[in-house]
Amino acid sequence: MQRSLSDFIDEVKTLTHRMMSEEPKEIADLRLGEMDIPAGSYGQYFGTWDIAHGMLRDYSMYTMYPLVVLAEDQDVEPRTMSKVVDALDQSYSNYLRYSGFPKMGKLALELRAHLKANPTKEEVVAALRAFTEYTNKLQAWSFHYFPWGLGKYFRYPEERLQSAPPPVSDLGATRAHIKTGQRIRISWEPLGITVNATLASNENPELCADLVAALPFSTIQDHAVVTGESMYAWSPFVSTAPIRLRERICDAPIGRLRFSQSTGQKFIVQYGPTTEDLAQPVLGEIDEADVAKLAEVGKAVWESTFESKALIWMKVELA
Repeated sequence: MQRSLSDFIDEVKTLTHRMMSEEPKEIADLRLGEMDIPAGSYGQYFGTWDIAHGMLRDYSMYTMYPLVVLAEDQDVEPRTMSKVVDALDQSYSNYLRYSGFPKMGKLALELRAHLKANPTKEEVVAALRAFTEYTNKLQAWSFHYFPWGLGKYFRYPEERLQSAPPPVSDLGATRAHIKTGQRIRISWEPLGITVNATLASNENPELCADLVAALPFSTIQDHAVVTGESMYAWSPFVSTAPIRLRERICDAPIGRLRFSQSTGQKFIVQYGPTTEDLAQPVLGEIDEADVAKLAEVGKAVWESTFESKALIWMKVELA
């Protein structure tokens, strides 16, 4: 007999909570080549790891999260959501099941079965939110242990870097200054570095309220691989809050806090210049007195993400 949807949600939440402090077995097995199914042509598993990592990223960020947003839409009925999830989920979850994520694949299959059993709208939203948090945390661990250090073999020629145009705007040129708001504290261990910050409680009140409701939490800190001198960490909640203030990444000052709902619920700290010209939700800013501490954190996190894989934990709490 199939268990209840509430029991399913409870297990997913338990697995997610465990991943807040422990690497899941599926991630360890994938990076060590110890999967139950030895997927990979000619005995190698790097191709399997690479494709599975990318698919998991797309699955959590660009499939599960939009499904949550759609499920919360008052005009969308649960029966419609079942059909949409059935159409979008299978190609991801079935392939990932084969390529190192058997537990997740089994859970996805069960989720689709529950959604076909005529649940309420509230139950659909709760199930999709729980599963999105679960896949987000899987992706967080997958990102950390992916061999980004291979990037040193694929570098731009120095002359290309020297002749590249400067960032679109000087740091601080279009700063969205946060004058008042909820105060938080951010610390990094084992670095022993702590900074204070002000949230954009007036500019993005609903987003900041979602964050505050989840505090305190600790999560793995990782470094951006494209944006520039920026760090991010997957947060343990899902926010679909309306965004009222965005800022282009390349225009943001050192010390800017951002939050990316659409790429995994990432809490982002900018510690230096960036060039990416996409606009992201403003979450707050680190105190000017503490900004100088960020360079040391950024350097350590870069080393952690790209080389050593030593875990650096970011703790966010009310000040």
